[in-house]
Amino acid sequence: MPRLKALITRNIPDVAKQLLSTNYQVDTLSEGLTLEKWQEVVQSYDAVLSVVYDKLTPEILNSATRLKIISNYAIGLDNIDLPTAKLKNIAVYNLPDIVTDSTADLTLGLLLTLARNIIPATEYVRKGQWDKGDLFAFCGQELRGKTLGIIGFGRIGQAVAARASAFGMNIIFYARKPVMTSQAKQVSFDALIQSSDFISLHIPGSAENVKLINEKVLQQMKPTATLLNLARGTVVDTQALYQALKNNTISAAGLDVTDPEPLRDHPIAQLPNCLIVPHIGTTTDSCRYEMARQAALNILNHR
Repeated sequence: MPRLKALITRNIPDVAKQLLSTNYQVDTLSEGLTLEKWQEVVQSYDAVLSVVYDKLTPEILNSATRLKIISNYAIGLDNIDLPTAKLKNIAVYNLPDIVTDSTADLTLGLLLTLARNIIPATEYVRKGQWDKGDLFAFCGQELRGKTLGIIGFGRIGQAVAARASAFGMNIIFYARKPVMTSQAKQVSFDALIQSSDFISLHIPGSAENVKLINEKVLQQMKPTATLLNLARGTVVDTQALYQALKNNTISAAGLDVTDPEPLRDHPIAQLPNCLIVPHIGTTTDSCRYEMARQAALNILNHR
């Protein structure tokens, strides 16, 4: 009987290949594939360990003749066409428990960086412009007493709330279903948008959330408010956000994810009140290692 074959679609920590090699012949890609190449390659594998940038469309999944398992190296599954996978009887796994702390840490990192104007202040010193006489240069905000509105109150949203509480922030949240918690107060979507000093997004990139933050919503926010997106880029209307930041409809934005992604040659990246990092919410040594280990175990433990 031929040995089972597994494909790892990017360079990730070696632990994934080491674990899979006990049961599978393992191949690894160093970069993404075109649709046509995917349709050809996918026919050769029983399992695929994918990353968020792999768009496993119906065309690709329908080309798979022996694929039984997809293990996604991510918390979300919006890069995989789940209805087609179900029709093809392909099991799909993700990593809901591992990325919580690293993503919550970055959320507070972006929030603090924007609140205290750390990037422009650093550039000011780097360029030799430090003026002893200006006592109010880069004057920022203290977090104590400010309202943080969290949209999506799952594991990551709750971890962000715990961290923000340590700064003395007032925490409110919006979720579509009631959540029993003493950490924060659940409010309506409109109430959160209108009353928050900082809004942090932690919701899936599902169809119902596409462009949830649009021109109408941005116009309801405080002009002093900051928007943080560590969910999925599609949750925010990029063009509407660009206009809101350019026109000072809101004060600032911090984005770990964008639409499109990767973001290239979009004017929003040049705005001084928009801080963008390249989807690094889970980029810590411990998180990346554990993601690789668990993604491989999801394949090995499948029955």
